[in-house]
Amino acid sequence: MYFTDVVFQKKAPSEAFRGWEAFIEMHASDTAAVVGLSLGFEDSFARELAANMLGLDPDGMPDEDVRDALQELANMVAGNCVVLLGPEKWRLGLPRAHSGLVFPPTVTHGVGMSAAGHFVGWAWCRRE
Repeated sequence: MYFTDVVFQKKAPSEAFRGWEAFIEMHASDTAAVVGLSLGFEDSFARELAANMLGLDPDGMPDEDVRDALQELANMVAGNCVVLLGPEKWRLGLPRAHSGLVFPPTVTHGVGMSAAGHFVGWAWCRRE
């Protein structure tokens, strides 16, 4: 369970940062439409999220645990989207997550996220 409050900002950041990105696709059953959901987090915030989810200390947390937690977070968010859109019409792909340089969204459907007044990441959707 997550115990971290985030505030969504109308505009996504425009610069890349080092951290984590989780991605999942939602596929329409009746058309070829694909919607991608991406979540990008600064490393320390990604570890805080993973620690809260797993009930562990974020210091020294293995990257594998961070990756698993962020993949599950992407799955949970996209799963809620599918429920709202109609589960009989959409199916989820497999979530992926990686660490490294995280680039800002190049689409207009993105929002920034902050926690305790500090930038922590962004979220965006795109339709293919």
